[in-house]
Amino acid sequence: MYQRWLAAFHAVARSGGFTAASKVLNIGQPTVSTHVSALEDHFGVELFHRRGRRVELTATGRELLTITEGLFGREAEAVELLRAVQARETGSLRIGAVRPLDIMEICARLLNQYPNLRLAVTLVSAADVLNGLLNFDFDAGVIGHQTNDPRFFSSFYKRYRINIIVNINHPLTRRRSIRIKELEGQRVVQRTGGAFNRALNDAGVKIKPVLETSSLEGVVAAVMQGIGVGAISDSGIAGIKGHQNLKVIPVNDLAMFTEAHVVCLAERRARPLIASFLRHADAGTRSLRKGKT
Repeated sequence: MYQRWLAAFHAVARSGGFTAASKVLNIGQPTVSTHVSALEDHFGVELFHRRGRRVELTATGRELLTITEGLFGREAEAVELLRAVQARETGSLRIGAVRPLDIMEICARLLNQYPNLRLAVTLVSAADVLNGLLNFDFDAGVIGHQTNDPRFFSSFYKRYRINIIVNINHPLTRRRSIRIKELEGQRVVQRTGGAFNRALNDAGVKIKPVLETSSLEGVVAAVMQGIGVGAISDSGIAGIKGHQNLKVIPVNDLAMFTEAHVVCLAERRARPLIASFLRHADAGTRSLRKGKT
């Protein structure tokens, strides 16, 4: 009861008249007048001086307006914010990714079209990306594999060839390329859940796993220390240029690839900002396909 009366009072006070208030509230002018009169009659107060179509606040009305501003006065600001987000003029996205190259490509395209967006990128493992989506810590993500979990929507983004990375003091440094079987018995630094591990298993190559890490940076640091050989995709090679004690060696008899897939919660796929993120990722995939034709 009070809510409708106070809303009508506030609309009249802010718009300067009952007709204007009826347009703001999208109700009939007589209804606005009824609500305001009911408020005045119920408490035995006068809130407006009525001068034809013009109204002026009484002292009590001015005092009440300072209170209703806190109740209704920020509605226009709230609507403006929502409309800005709808138009992608503002808003924020929290993104989890397993490597920087893929996500920064997508972010660049997104910000090129919507420069006022705020993006926060966290580099973590694929498991952490998925958990972050479930916990609403992330809005979207980029991981290295397709997920069949129905709670998530995922889409292919890119594929990269996997190479071997060795310390320059390793015997394989002298080779321009190697066969996969030459890794038999090698001390290997593995990345958690990596495609390289699966490729070795599929090829029946028995290695000596000596260290496991969740990041490419961990693999690179371990190889630099001579702990073992590791794997690096074409997307990661740019990040190690300048490291003179590392060498990248391709495998010549087995095509090993790692992939990038964009992912979000299936139930949030149609959210405007998330949908924009997915659309710009898809645009990059289509561009890559055209470049190969």
